[in-house]
Amino acid sequence: MQKFFLLLPILFFISVKGDAQITDTSVEKGFDSTAVLKDLMALLDAAAIPTSYFSVEAGVGNRLFSVHNNRLNARQSSISTLVYTPSVGYFHRSGLNLTASAYLLNDKDNGFGSTQYTLTPAYDLLGNDKFGFSISYTHYFVKDNFSAYASPIQNDIYASGSYKKTWIQPAIAFGYSEGIYKQLYLKDSTIGVTRRRLYDSATFNLKSFSMLLSASHHFEWTGMLKKNDGLLFTPSAVLNFGSYNIDVTHKTNAPLLLNRLIKKGKLPEFVTNNFQAESMGLNLDLHYSIGDFSFSPQVYLDYYLHKISSDRFTQSYNFAVAYIF
Repeated sequence: MQKFFLLLPILFFISVKGDAQITDTSVEKGFDSTAVLKDLMALLDAAAIPTSYFSVEAGVGNRLFSVHNNRLNARQSSISTLVYTPSVGYFHRSGLNLTASAYLLNDKDNGFGSTQYTLTPAYDLLGNDKFGFSISYTHYFVKDNFSAYASPIQNDIYASGSYKKTWIQPAIAFGYSEGIYKQLYLKDSTIGVTRRRLYDSATFNLKSFSMLLSASHHFEWTGMLKKNDGLLFTPSAVLNFGSYNIDVTHKTNAPLLLNRLIKKGKLPEFVTNNFQAESMGLNLDLHYSIGDFSFSPQVYLDYYLHKISSDRFTQSYNFAVAYIF
């Protein structure tokens, strides 16, 4: 019985979700293909003005934990499964837009299906050739908070700004994320002649603040194969900062022992990390557009600056096909 609960502190911090969610809270927004279409459309038509349109997209990759957080997605190296993300969005010429997405994958416990959905209202500053600005809110509808294939974040606010007039464009972004994830531990035990199943259900309440600094350049080509096609390649160097707080609550059938371990500091009640530089990253985005179609491979490479139990060098990737109308 005691051995089981003495193992809990170790399990909290070496499990898939514990490692990914406790240490990785910096927000790095990728270049969503539907958003980049605005730039490509402007390239293909010098007289273009902001227009309204719908977009449908099909993506495949390993981005699962966050829409914007490439640093967090890169920590999914131990989850070896492809994630399919169909989405639909409406983009108004004022800059307001709304996107809905589903996450489909092959869960080894439940088979192929959706683990979560997202809804993202956002605003992008359009028609300004000097400054870029965007702000968004994403809500994650998670089906199972115990699943390793679900995001620990349910509410995510993100804002970014950039300066466009220099060859290397500087940018800064801020994010605030909160959510819960859960873990269940079971252990069969025998006390005398009595068999008993011990359990502990832990709920982690996560709140994090994030900031990133980046420098990027857009390489642009038009009329490559046809008059209405264009290619946009954007490499970005990123420095991620972050801080987080995690409250831990337990439901167990051995409360006296659990409370004693908590008082002795052998089980966490509260985990915190002060604001600090967390990782360096390289974001590579390639977008090719021809007519109303676009093809967008994206790769994010990340190096964590502090020692952790898992690999400090990780990556996330995604390939998307989009159609606008």
